Amino acid sequence: MNNAQLRFVFDRMKRASDSQKALLQIEVRLHGTNIKKLISTGIYLTKNQFSPKNGFTCKNHPNAPAITGQATSMFRKIEAFVLSNECKSLNDVKNWDSTKDSHSVIEFMKEQLTKSNPTRATYEHHAALIRQIEKFGKIKFFSDINYQNIVGFDSWLKSNSVHENSTLNKRHSTFRSYIKKAIYSGLCTKDPYFEFKMPTKKGKDPTFLEQGEIDKILNYNPVNEKLQEVKDLFVFQMFTGLAYIDLYNFSKDYISEIDGMKVIRSNRQKTDESFITLFLPEAEKIAEKYNYDIPKFPNQKYNFYLKVLGAGAELKKSLTSHVARHTFATYLLNKDIPIETVQKAMGHSQLSMTQHYAKMLGKKVVTDMKKLLD
Repeated sequence: MNNAQLRFVFDRMKRASDSQKALLQIEVRLHGTNIKKLISTGIYLTKNQFSPKNGFTCKNHPNAPAITGQATSMFRKIEAFVLSNECKSLNDVKNWDSTKDSHSVIEFMKEQLTKSNPTRATYEHHAALIRQIEKFGKIKFFSDINYQNIVGFDSWLKSNSVHENSTLNKRHSTFRSYIKKAIYSGLCTKDPYFEFKMPTKKGKDPTFLEQGEIDKILNYNPVNEKLQEVKDLFVFQMFTGLAYIDLYNFSKDYISEIDGMKVIRSNRQKTDESFITLFLPEAEKIAEKYNYDIPKFPNQKYNFYLKVLGAGAELKKSLTSHVARHTFATYLLNKDIPIETVQKAMGHSQLSMTQHYAKMLGKKVVTDMKKLLD
């Protein structure tokens, strides 16, 4: 097709500013007409990062030369395709990259995850997402990333493994972060999440055990040695409030003394927020049982065994490592520990996170208000 001309187009909607980014596109126009096709470069820049010099030059950006080179390379490939015999009309321009389907979404995500050097908790969350996309089976290449498949993936998640809105929101938000990286790398041209309504973060109230249920766990004696270890870990969590990743990394280094009292003191692996709590006798007894080298289970395996443990103890609630942590928070509040102290013991960055537990304790509210009738 010899009657076409190409140029870079930046901020077509005139929305860019020194803080607001806009898309850089490549326009293919039939010579002497207004008939055109726009191709996304996947590059978003602020107004002061764009220069029309030499068609397009990136400036004021730490990776300016690489971005300029990436855009220029893409421009030349499109130009070569437009001038070739393969491109017979403007509609053919969309097929300029014959190699795009060779880019695997899964391989890209695995590569990006490795590069990010994540914490263990972050790695497990991202790895779970990757496994779920693989099982869904309809998003293999970047050309498969469209609104219909995102809706399908959402339905698949709800039907197979993700039942809480907060977790569903997190899965979609994480996947979208990979899509944005792919757009920036030129592997993907559109973010389908612009059209997709994200699930709200608000989900069901956290599940916690009441005293009678705690007693059932404490009095249950598994015959299986592995299940006994799982029980010990769950009880340890119930009386320390440690999140799974902090439980996994627990050692004697977590223990120190203040005014002659043993405390657990460290920073949460997930948020780096500091926490401190009294080393309660129930937890200390378990730590000593294993000489402070408590058993370690992969998160998925641990939660699997917890369900078996709950069934053995004849609990109606489904046990997870989160349930133990929630139980510790409500246990402290029921013991009239001030909510600011509970916040520090849990390692919550905001008081509102701790207040969420207080809202659930309707029984405590009734008990406290009985004093008005005395």
